[in-house]
Amino acid sequence: MQRSPAYPPRAYARFAARGWLISLLAIWVIGVVTVLIVPTHGKWMPEVSWLLSPFARWDSAWYYRIAAFGYFRPAAYVFFPLYPLVIDALHALTGAPYVAAGVIASWVADLGALLLLARLWREQAGDLLMRRALLLLLAYPSAFFLVAMYAESLYLLLSVGAYLLMRKGHWGWSALLIAFASVERANGILLLLPLLAYAWEASVRRCDAAFWRRALWSLLPIAALGAYLVFSYVKVGNPLEFVFQQATWHRHFTGAGFALGYALIHVFYGQGLPLSILDFFVPLTFLLAMAFDRGKLSLGDKLYIFFGVLSTVLDPSIPNGFVLMSATRLVMPYFPIYLSIAERLKDNQWRWTIAVMGALQVWFWVSYTHWFFAG
Repeated sequence: MQRSPAYPPRAYARFAARGWLISLLAIWVIGVVTVLIVPTHGKWMPEVSWLLSPFARWDSAWYYRIAAFGYFRPAAYVFFPLYPLVIDALHALTGAPYVAAGVIASWVADLGALLLLARLWREQAGDLLMRRALLLLLAYPSAFFLVAMYAESLYLLLSVGAYLLMRKGHWGWSALLIAFASVERANGILLLLPLLAYAWEASVRRCDAAFWRRALWSLLPIAALGAYLVFSYVKVGNPLEFVFQQATWHRHFTGAGFALGYALIHVFYGQGLPLSILDFFVPLTFLLAMAFDRGKLSLGDKLYIFFGVLSTVLDPSIPNGFVLMSATRLVMPYFPIYLSIAERLKDNQWRWTIAVMGALQVWFWVSYTHWFFAG
């Protein structure tokens, strides 16, 4: 393995900030130019500045309406409340339009997530692998969602922050961020798996009996998720409305094997290409990379990745041409896998991977800006 060169102590932060700025500017310029060249008419969205309109498509409309009007219909309960609350708070504090507030919130959260990721990965594997893993994330085909009016970047920020804190033994603060993540998206509660795994490892390492005292902090995220379920029950009479409303997108819980098999049939017959190919192979790639990891992943990492990816493929959209609809986007925040993949790739393989993924991201971003489904 090539030895990591020596970098200044804070170079990781400058690298992450440069990566964020360059990727944001590239996405912004490509989006604005393509929309100006081939005009597109907004769907479901209010009038927004042409400078920000490329960032607000598809699910952005749900977040806008929830932030502006509350949970206006049962299907809206699929979208957890933290991100709309952040948008509403920014709107109230700054007077910015809801769409602008949502986009800015995503940009800031993305920058924070990248800075924390760079710090975490540098501590885990050194500067060289940190840089490679960060570039893998920035080039990921769905990475543009991190700067769009979507909840992905806020969830990534919360999850990476929770990881950093649990690795340092700050169980209560980590549990607090997991609580926020649990009302940001349904899979946020899965962050309890690495929390409990790290707490157990700490007890074994220190030869103490404090595991259960540390594990009690897990009640905080459970209470946060429970509060949203109670809210849902009070409003619509069903605490699991977010589960039942998945049918709005033709999603139905089923076996992972059936979902993957059905998705493979659609890929074979060319339905929904090329996104359906990615939605099939990316979750499999994550699972295979986890299974054949070379020591970069802890037990908590593997549990988080495995159950996170599994939950993504358990509710396919059966009548839809995109069977594993949005799988590429939904598995993106399971960030521990990027470090494992970066460690396995040789120099030429890593460069080709970055080039191919970057090209796919441009393709899907242009499609997204013109209201074609891109995840």
